[in-house]
Amino acid sequence: MRILVNEFCGHAFQLELSRELARRGHTVLHVYFADNLSTPKGAIETGAEESANFSIEGLHVAMKFAKHSLRTRRKADRAYGAAAAAKVKSFVPDLVISANMPLDAQEILQAATRRQGAKFIFWLQDVYSSAVRFVLTKKLGALVGALGAWHYERLEKRLLCNSDAVVCIAPGFQEIVTRWGVAPERIAVIENWAPLDEVRVTAKDNSWAREQGWHDQFCFMYSGTLGMKHRPELLLALARELEKSAGARLVVIAGGAGADWLRDHAGEVREDVLTLLPFQPYERLSEVLGAADVLIALLDAEAGAFAVPSKILSYLCAGRTLLLAAPSENHAAAVVKQAQAGRVVAPEDAEAFVRAARSLMDDDEVRGHCAENARAYAERNFDIAGIADRFEEVFTRS
Repeated sequence: MRILVNEFCGHAFQLELSRELARRGHTVLHVYFADNLSTPKGAIETGAEESANFSIEGLHVAMKFAKHSLRTRRKADRAYGAAAAAKVKSFVPDLVISANMPLDAQEILQAATRRQGAKFIFWLQDVYSSAVRFVLTKKLGALVGALGAWHYERLEKRLLCNSDAVVCIAPGFQEIVTRWGVAPERIAVIENWAPLDEVRVTAKDNSWAREQGWHDQFCFMYSGTLGMKHRPELLLALARELEKSAGARLVVIAGGAGADWLRDHAGEVREDVLTLLPFQPYERLSEVLGAADVLIALLDAEAGAFAVPSKILSYLCAGRTLLLAAPSENHAAAVVKQAQAGRVVAPEDAEAFVRAARSLMDDDEVRGHCAENARAYAERNFDIAGIADRFEEVFTRS
C-alpha cells in the first residue's frame, strides 16, 4: 500500500509509526511543516539503514510563518495545505493519514485526497474548534471566540464525517466525534505513545548535564511546546519558590507563546534558579530528560477537553518522576495516575503545584518509585509493533 502520512509538527512518535509501516512493506512518504519552529521535531532525517520504501520531506511555504498572528497564520496554514495536496498528486497514495493539521489546511488536503481516489484517515490529536474558542477568547473576547468556534466546529464536523476513518487519541475524543455524527464503526481509539528505543533511561550525571554544569544539582524540567494554554505562570511560581532552596534549578526547554511570556518575566527571579533554553537536538533527548529529577507538564483547565499533552509520554520513557498540572478529567492525568508515575494537581492552584513540587523534591524514595513506574508503564504500552497492528486494522476497515 502507498501511504502518505501528513504530520504537521514532525513529532517523534508519528515518525516512528511511518518507519514501522515502511518496514512492513508499505511505501511511505512522511511530510511535515518544516517552517513551524514552535514544536520540537523527532528523527526527521533518514539514515542509511532506512527502508528504501520510506522517505521524509519537510514542506515549506512561500511566506513567513507567524504562528501567533491570526491573519498570517491562516494564510500560512492554507499554503501548507496546498503544498501537502501537491504531494498527494505527485505521490499518488492509496491512503492519506493526517494529524495535527489546522482545519483550513486539512480541508484542502482532504479534497485533494478525494480527487486522487485515495482513502483519508483523520488522526485527531486535538479538538481544533475548541482550541480556536480558547485562543480567540483569550485574545479578542468571548464573542469573537464563540463566532470562531462556530465556524471551525462546522468545518471540523464536516471533515471528520467525510473521513474514511477517525483515529482518536483518547476516549473523550471518541465521545465528541460520535456526538458530531461520525459512525461508531469508523472510529478507533489509539492512544499516543513515545519511541522506547529513541527515548531511553540515562544517568542524571550524563554528558549533556555536565556540559550545562547541572549534573550535581536538583533539577525540575519542562521540555516541549509552551503555549499560553500550558499555564507558564506556574513555572514562574515554582522558580520563586526555588529561590528559597540552595542548589535547586528549574530548566525550561521550550518554544511558543508561553515560552515568550516566561522569557519576559525571567528577570523576576535569579539566573541561577531559572534557565530558559531553545529546543535541543532530538538525538540528545534521552540525556536532556535524564538530567532532570522531576519532569513537568502543564495544561490549562479550559484546555483539558480538547488537548492532551503528549510530552508526558516521552517523560515516561525517560524514567523520571512527573509533576502534572492538568484537569483531573484530562487523559494525561489519567495516564500519570494509572502509571503511578508522579503527582497530578489542578492547574488553577499554584500553591498546590508548588507544594507538590516541594514534596517530590524532599522525598528521594517516592521519586525513585515513580521513576521506575514511569518506564515500566512505557514498556507495557508503547510497543510499536502492536501499535502498528492496530493502525493496519484501521486501514483494512476503511
